[in-house]
Amino acid sequence: MLLSISGSLWKHTKPNWIKGNWNCFRSINAFMMRDQPEGAEPVLKGAESEIRDQYAEDSSDSDGGVNEFKAVFKKYKKRRPPPDFNVRTSSLLDSRLVFPNPCDITTEKEELAARLGLISLSEWRVYSFPTRPGLYLIPGLLKKEQAKIWLKRAFGYANPPNITNLTIHGKDVKTDPSLLTRALRWTTLGVEYDWNTKQYPPNGRPVPEELYQLGNLISNSLKLGDMRPDATILNYYPPKSALSPHVDKSERSNAPLISMSLGQTAVYLSGALTLSEPPIPLWLRNGDFLVMHGEQRLVYHAIPCIGPKI
Repeated sequence: MLLSISGSLWKHTKPNWIKGNWNCFRSINAFMMRDQPEGAEPVLKGAESEIRDQYAEDSSDSDGGVNEFKAVFKKYKKRRPPPDFNVRTSSLLDSRLVFPNPCDITTEKEELAARLGLISLSEWRVYSFPTRPGLYLIPGLLKKEQAKIWLKRAFGYANPPNITNLTIHGKDVKTDPSLLTRALRWTTLGVEYDWNTKQYPPNGRPVPEELYQLGNLISNSLKLGDMRPDATILNYYPPKSALSPHVDKSERSNAPLISMSLGQTAVYLSGALTLSEPPIPLWLRNGDFLVMHGEQRLVYHAIPCIGPKI
């Protein structure tokens, strides 16, 4: 069962990361996205070097047909001229309150949400997609003032014994903290992915309690059942990075995949089971949560661009 955290960085900032053992996390505001207008609906939004998702099976070619996904990926990845980011998605979305009946909100759930830094349960609004059953977007679920705390936490997760792309190559960030600003790309928590077999082992360390509670609360609130996450992947995206189109096939559970976005905005492309169908582009903003359940666990998806100017 997998939780995912994505952090994207401000384009023009020389970042100093992590407060804690490395004591180099400063200027946290530099990582925060600019707010969209109050009440704005999700809109289609658009860096360069690509990051291969180490946990996924990617495909640069379609399954014998026209690769519609690749065309959309290139559209939002290009920088000159920049793509048009002002296409509204209201015709693609259904919106509802997660808790329309106040009687469904218990004191226990409300207190848990507050401890996790989430907005009041009565304010939770979920967007679903008629053409993508099982895909849910919960925008602004994280309180704005809590985003900084979660960002510090996200970089703190890169401490040993957790594995990062640096530690598997023998890099020691404690003796060279500058590696965090130059080379940190991912961290794994809980059950560690086996890079040789491309599978998860049956056992591993437990995920942090706050992530366990977060996954279970969101899954239950969307009526997707209990979730007991045992693995978490954190991806750290530099300003000019992109995540190429791929499918996640390594997870051994049918539980939903829950993704939290922190930092600068990013474009997320949600596709279908093949590359011949064009994807839906979405803004993922600071504090947004994306949930993939059922068939959506096996669709092609990508991040073509981080932090476009609007």
